Amino acid sequence: METADAYRHMEFEEFQQLKTTQELHQLATKCFFYIQQWIVESPLCSEATALMLFWNNYPFEAIRRSWKTKKETDENFDIVKTVINNFEKGFYTKTAISYDPSEKIAQAPKIPTSVLQTSVGEEPYIYLDAQEVQSWFGEHLNNQIIRCDSTIELYNIAVSLKHRECEVYKTITEHRCCDKAIALMVYWLLERYSTLNRYAEDWLQIKPILDNIVYKLDRKEYLEVLNYDPVKEVNPIKWEIPSYLFNRIN
Repeated sequence: METADAYRHMEFEEFQQLKTTQELHQLATKCFFYIQQWIVESPLCSEATALMLFWNNYPFEAIRRSWKTKKETDENFDIVKTVINNFEKGFYTKTAISYDPSEKIAQAPKIPTSVLQTSVGEEPYIYLDAQEVQSWFGEHLNNQIIRCDSTIELYNIAVSLKHRECEVYKTITEHRCCDKAIALMVYWLLERYSTLNRYAEDWLQIKPILDNIVYKLDRKEYLEVLNYDPVKEVNPIKWEIPSYLFNRIN
C-alpha cells in the first residue's frame, strides 16, 4: 500500500491485513465507497474514523429516505445507517484519534427551514377533473395556467399535474396567484421526483426552480391563502441525526 491508488483500490483479503486503528483511519481518508463500508463494519474502526466517514457521506441528503432502502442500492446511505447503528451498540473503539465535524456540518446542504413551514389559510378544495387537467399539454396547458385568476384555480391545476416539462412548474410558481401553499406543494413534488430519480437529466432545470421557491419563501413573497402542511402532506423528515454525531471526538 505504498501509493495513493493502492489506498483507493483494495481487495478484502488485503484489507484484513490491517492491524491498527491508525492504519484504518489513514485508509478512510482516501478510499472508495466499498472500502469505507468495510471500515465502518470493522472492529478496528475508531469512533473518530466512523464519525468522519459519516459526515463524508452526506447524511443530510439521506435524511428524507426510509430505513427500508435496500442495501447496496445507495452506498452513502449504507454507510450512514451502519455508523448510526454501530454507535448505538457501542461498537467503535475509543482512541486518541480526533475528528471535528463542525466544518463539514456547516458546509453540508440541508433542507431549507422555509420549506418545512406550514402555510396557514383556507382548506383547499378540488373542482377540476384531474384526468382532464392531465390531458392538457404544451401551449394549451401553459395558457390555462397563465389565465388563472384565483389561487384556488391555480391550485386545482397544480395539484393534478404529474411530472412534466419543468417550465410548467416555473410558470406556476411565478404566477401572480401562486401562494405559499402552492409553492410548497410544487417544491416537494419536484424535490421528491429529483430524489427518486437521482440522475434525472432535468435536474439542472429543476434546481433553479427549487432555489427560486426557497428565495421567495425566505423573503415572504408568497401570500398565505390556502392551507398546506409539508410535515403532514409529504412527511419529508423520515428520521433525525442523533445529537451525539454533531460533537467533536477528542
